[in-house]
Amino acid sequence: MDLKWLLVKRIALVAVVCFLAGSAFALYETSREAKRLNVELATLVSQQLNLQLSRIDRSTDIPARFPDWDVVATYTLQPGQCVEFHGTDTKRQRASCAGTESDPPPYWFFAAHRAFINRTLTATASIAYRGKKQGTVIASYHPTATATAAWATVSPLLGFSAFLVAALCVMVYFVVDRALRPAKDILDGLNRMARGDLSYRLPKLRLTELNRISEVFNALSEDLQKSTSERAELAHRLVDAQEQERRHIARELHDEIAQKLAALNALAASIRTSAQREKLPQAEEARSLEAMASNLMISLRRTLTHLRPQEIDDFGLVQSLHTLIEEHNKRAHGNTRYAIETEGDIGTLRMETSAHVYRIIQEALNNASQHANAKTVTVHLRETNDAGLKRIKLSVIDDGAGPKSTGERSELPRAGIIGMRERVTALSGHFTSGALPNGGFGLHVEFPIMPQGA
Repeated sequence: MDLKWLLVKRIALVAVVCFLAGSAFALYETSREAKRLNVELATLVSQQLNLQLSRIDRSTDIPARFPDWDVVATYTLQPGQCVEFHGTDTKRQRASCAGTESDPPPYWFFAAHRAFINRTLTATASIAYRGKKQGTVIASYHPTATATAAWATVSPLLGFSAFLVAALCVMVYFVVDRALRPAKDILDGLNRMARGDLSYRLPKLRLTELNRISEVFNALSEDLQKSTSERAELAHRLVDAQEQERRHIARELHDEIAQKLAALNALAASIRTSAQREKLPQAEEARSLEAMASNLMISLRRTLTHLRPQEIDDFGLVQSLHTLIEEHNKRAHGNTRYAIETEGDIGTLRMETSAHVYRIIQEALNNASQHANAKTVTVHLRETNDAGLKRIKLSVIDDGAGPKSTGERSELPRAGIIGMRERVTALSGHFTSGALPNGGFGLHVEFPIMPQGA
């Protein structure tokens, strides 16, 4: 939920609670005043009737006139107020009420007031003379009268409170919106930092607390940018040096060892031919030497491919990747289909960059073949041009569920992922991997294209 709306709702809730408290206090005061008037009325009427009984007892009044209601009727009753006399003799019942002229309140307020408040306002007073009860005086208000009086007190408060709540909400919304507007910049900065953009800097903010956050954020971004740049540069040099060393070793092995093994194999073949022609016993030994040299050449060729695929230097990255895909398809024997899709001018990448891309794809395919248990594995390699900035986007996606023993595959093997991350860091790129929403596993790499000689 938006912070502004949360604060507005809480302010409105507080205002409503204050209104309810004020309304309750106003109703309490109105009810207490009505109760006081009823008590006074019941007391006065009971005193008057007790006085009449005293006169009857002294024979200065006649019993037939009790209760003398004409005297009671002279009392001023409040609008809607009633006074009743319930005597022991049903013929002596009396009652008087004052009418109401005000408009009645809304029905919901009237019903609630009558149910919870009006019944508590009645006042009673007993009339007795010489220990004998003569009746009871009851003073009360008509429900409409008390509800009307209470509504007359509460309704102005209701309108004022509604206006006050609306004004407070509008004021709080705009004040908080203005005060928290820099929070959007802070949130945008955090999101950009999470995406790896460490070049963004927050502006100076007015609020002291937010400005301190801005200062800490900018200092942290600067330190992270510096550390990341140094780390990327170090990784770039180390991995490039590794590839150069691999290429140097592969060239030395190819130029020295491979040629000498080829010469040794040819010499063994010549000796075997001569021995066979002259039927010498050394023919079999020459054949063994020839087979040994051939096996060594095969092992050396495998080692050379591991150190530095010859196709990268001879035919380029794209052809090397197609060859790699064909090898995986041969080894899969139809159980898994490997495919590659390329787009853009991939062949213009630097030699070291091509080697990094090849190694990343090679490691991803090896992991897929060993751990994915997939039917298809697809490599997507394309060049993009966003506002003049050329980038390489690489994805390796499979539809596998993972090893059969667990049925799950949430991450790549630790050693493989570390190696790929190092190469992506050397390319100043971003690396992500994980399970896909619709099943399978995806590896995604994106990095800018360095110009030749950079």
